[in-house]
Amino acid sequence: MLVLKNIVKKFNEVKVLNNINVEFNGGINFILGPSGSGKSTLLKLISGIDNEFEGEIFFKGESLKSYSKSQLDSYYYNSVGFIWQNFQLLNHLSVKDNVKLVLELSNLSEDEKNKQVKIILNRLGIIKLANSKVAKLSGGEKQRVAIARALVKNPEIIIADEPTGALDSKSSQVIMSILRKIAKEKLVIVVTHDKSLVDNESNSFLLKDGRIEAIFKSTTDKVANIKKSVMRPKLSLRSAVSQGFKNFKGLGIKFVLTSLILVMSSYFLLLNFSGSIVNEQQGILDKLISEKGDKLRDIIVPTNVISAGGTGGDNSSSGGNVDIKQDVSSLIDKYMNDPRIEHFIVGQPVGEMNISIDGIKNNYKVENSNNYPSMEKLVYGAMPKQNKREVALPKLLIENLKLKPEDVVGKKISIKGSEYDWASGQPVQKKVVIDNLTIVGIIDSTLKYDDANGGYSSFEAEDSFIYSMEVVKEVKKQLNSSTTNLTFDMRVKEVKDIMPIVEELNKAGITPMGQFESVKDILKISNTTSEQSSSIAGIIAIVAIVVTLVVALINAYLRKSEYAILKINGYSNKGLFELSIVEYLLTSLLSIIIFIVASPAINNFSNKLFKVSASGAESIKIGIFIILVQGIIMGIISSLISSNIKVKNNLSTGDR
Repeated sequence: MLVLKNIVKKFNEVKVLNNINVEFNGGINFILGPSGSGKSTLLKLISGIDNEFEGEIFFKGESLKSYSKSQLDSYYYNSVGFIWQNFQLLNHLSVKDNVKLVLELSNLSEDEKNKQVKIILNRLGIIKLANSKVAKLSGGEKQRVAIARALVKNPEIIIADEPTGALDSKSSQVIMSILRKIAKEKLVIVVTHDKSLVDNESNSFLLKDGRIEAIFKSTTDKVANIKKSVMRPKLSLRSAVSQGFKNFKGLGIKFVLTSLILVMSSYFLLLNFSGSIVNEQQGILDKLISEKGDKLRDIIVPTNVISAGGTGGDNSSSGGNVDIKQDVSSLIDKYMNDPRIEHFIVGQPVGEMNISIDGIKNNYKVENSNNYPSMEKLVYGAMPKQNKREVALPKLLIENLKLKPEDVVGKKISIKGSEYDWASGQPVQKKVVIDNLTIVGIIDSTLKYDDANGGYSSFEAEDSFIYSMEVVKEVKKQLNSSTTNLTFDMRVKEVKDIMPIVEELNKAGITPMGQFESVKDILKISNTTSEQSSSIAGIIAIVAIVVTLVVALINAYLRKSEYAILKINGYSNKGLFELSIVEYLLTSLLSIIIFIVASPAINNFSNKLFKVSASGAESIKIGIFIILVQGIIMGIISSLISSNIKVKNNLSTGDR
């Protein structure tokens, strides 16, 4: 059945096995020899664990060296059962589950699997221990469990490596009695240094100085039963789920700790992906901007500016101020529809106003502030359309009239006032009459400014009327002024767009007005904050991913011996992949439950520690997705490690 021809095995060019030629056909066969003689090395070659040797090992006429990975899996499942000195059991599983794990690769039904396990445990006298954890068993009991696992798949060969080495004399006798009974039907190879185990019905060989010789030949030659057909070992999805759940339950503490780490890692990634860190920093910036007021975003483009300290010429006087005229007419159309602009206002003050609102108020005298029309924000309605005869009124005026915004919006208003005509170069006061305007909105006309104490003060004007361009042109005609070169205000949508627009205006030879020094300071803070936020977010994401990877690697490496045991019992790389994915999907499921339940506490902790948090239904959904993705990645890492494990390096045996 099993033939070894001219076997040579070297370690660092030293021959541990030297020209081994031996044949095993049935019965019990002892390979004796002192420690370090190469017994366990020979066992690894016979079992197919190690195929790096010279010579050939034939099983039923076929060389083990020619076996493909799937053929080797079949050999482990159908042909060879292993019994080890240190048992090689999975301590987190029960006796029943340790034995049953090899049957998970079969096509038997659950009832048939359980029946087979029960039969073999009965046969070995350990049925009462079926539900006990193997970690709690004695050495003799553990060895019987190992024998049960080897026998339950009905292999053709039983290979035992020092099966009594860790047992007392009484337990040793029991185990050897069992092996002799097995040898009546199967080929049993026992590697040991204990000569007392050998009897007159056994074949025995001596391995010494790398060579083997027969020292006793049994008078009753036995030939092992040979299987007529073999079963292809395959882990079904159902079996993978069943075995994965048992591992998850048995290694509960490890998987719970992994779940907790996965929750925290995923939460930190959630903070990153949801933009919570960046948003928190943006919130600080927004607060700074709000303290300055919406007018911080205003760019005023006047038709003339006063420049201090002239340089001589027609429009200058040494050491004095220069009144510089600016033609801004070409810029109105350019910026009126610019997507960066929130609203566009053509400025026109009218003083000493008397107003009449249809059906509400007649000849109300508006308090004169002598200020250029100022707007903090729109509080009701809409801004005037530039091509319509429309106006927006200050809320202070509406409040003083004891009215509500909805009382006046949509009503018609007529205005009588005065303004100065500068056409002659000298101010000439002229009457201004604007009839039949539609009120479309109410504005907050508060003007904020820095006070002497370093804080902010404010002033709200009753006469800050915002007119459409159509109305401004009408007023300009009455004042004999230009209807094209008009002073205008622009409020940008975002602070970051202010300085680029200012630079555009400067290149066009225009000097705008606004709180540009404050804007520069805020943008500088914003850039620094943005860089810091990106760095913090990046570091947190990297740390979270690294933690996840490290935990997956540690878990996999701690279970290398377990994976080796599964491999030696016929589990393929595909089966180990499916098992790993199932285990980490279960871990992810537990993590999701913890994440949902503990989310308020985690957010509270994060808010106190980092001043950021991620809450809400959308964050929960993203968090669940991140957990699942990370769980699958951890499962893939685990499966990659398990599939690349070399059994000979990760399954401890006796002395070389």
